[in-house]
Amino acid sequence: MIVSPASKAAVGFALTLFACALAGCKPSPAPGSRSDPAALSQPTFAKILADNQAAIASGEVTAKGPIESALVPLELVSLYTERARLTGNYDDYGRAEDLLARFPAKFDTLDGLCLARAKLHYTLHRLSRAKAQLDRCPRLAGTVEDLVLRADIAFYTGRYKDAGIIYRALVNQVGTPQTYIELALYSAKMGSPGEAAALMEAAEKRYHGGSAIMESWLALQRGLIELDRGRFDEARALFTLADERMPGYWLTDEHLAEVAHLKGDTASAKRTYEDVVRRTGAPEYLDALGSIESQAGNTAAAKVLFDRAEAIYTARAKRFPEAIAGHALDHYLKANPQPAKALALAEANFRNRPYGDSAIALARAYLLNARPRDAVRGLEQQIEQGWDTAETYWILSLAAQAAGDAPRAKSAGVEAIRRNPQSATQYAL
Repeated sequence: MIVSPASKAAVGFALTLFACALAGCKPSPAPGSRSDPAALSQPTFAKILADNQAAIASGEVTAKGPIESALVPLELVSLYTERARLTGNYDDYGRAEDLLARFPAKFDTLDGLCLARAKLHYTLHRLSRAKAQLDRCPRLAGTVEDLVLRADIAFYTGRYKDAGIIYRALVNQVGTPQTYIELALYSAKMGSPGEAAALMEAAEKRYHGGSAIMESWLALQRGLIELDRGRFDEARALFTLADERMPGYWLTDEHLAEVAHLKGDTASAKRTYEDVVRRTGAPEYLDALGSIESQAGNTAAAKVLFDRAEAIYTARAKRFPEAIAGHALDHYLKANPQPAKALALAEANFRNRPYGDSAIALARAYLLNARPRDAVRGLEQQIEQGWDTAETYWILSLAAQAAGDAPRAKSAGVEAIRRNPQSATQYAL
């Protein structure tokens, strides 16, 4: 397909516009545009999403037909994955994957293509395929991108010590905001939430890009660390800050709804979840809303919501079974318990990503299937490997109690409450 110079200029402007939205810069209007510069730079979720969609539309014009240059197609892959994160719609992961598959063999040795394929496999929880792809990128070996991705793969395969060595080395040797973030997320699961919070604050102080997405995300992550400590008010304050930095983002609203529900403000939580469901149709929030309806005795309304959620999970699992497993597990374990399906899915999920959160989900599935000793065994193994969260100890306490080991149940319960005084509320079966 031949693209006119004017079309090429439009593509370039749209891609630049979205890149600027991410970086926080204030691009000039396109030639002949009457756009207001102040409006262009307004960091709202709607504005950022609109810029992303405009860039995708323009990029798709250039990416049609045989791929002769990798530049715009690789940028388009990045834009697709970014939109998937912004909207929660998995269709864009499919578009990114389809586009990567269209690259001719002559580009296979291109570092950017190699890394893009590895990152997409990782995003979709295909860890073995992500590692295999990295192994086919010899020129990337030892780069920050390579090391971070390998550390992440080590973490999600339960090799916590290996992951920690790389994360700490990157902070000490590179010290970018991203390396501080990686170590913070690691520390939060290794029993050091205070260290995690400090590292996340350090990342925020070192970040000068001005991206509303990043600034909002940093506040959101800090809030999640506090939420896992049972500090609901602190978490809510940080989620509110995330919303102020990028108003209108449904993910921030969802977390505010979660805190409201945990604090007993069910009416507020319900209103927010209803709004999030209208905007996204995401199955996780259909389940959250269904659970509220179920707790209120509205069985018929809850069933409609649960059925909608299950249909979406089933459809997504056809193409992205690894990516959807962890999310769908909450549906089969908590929202609409189905013991056999939950156990099969939890076992597959743990085989794919044998780390702490997958082990907790598997333990819950074992308990749902009256196999408490298997639950105890799996959680104890995670603790021995270094995984250390309040939820781990709370579920271990319940499993040990069900297995008839009262002393271990008591000691695990004490450890859970020490880490999060709200464990009984947050992690109830």
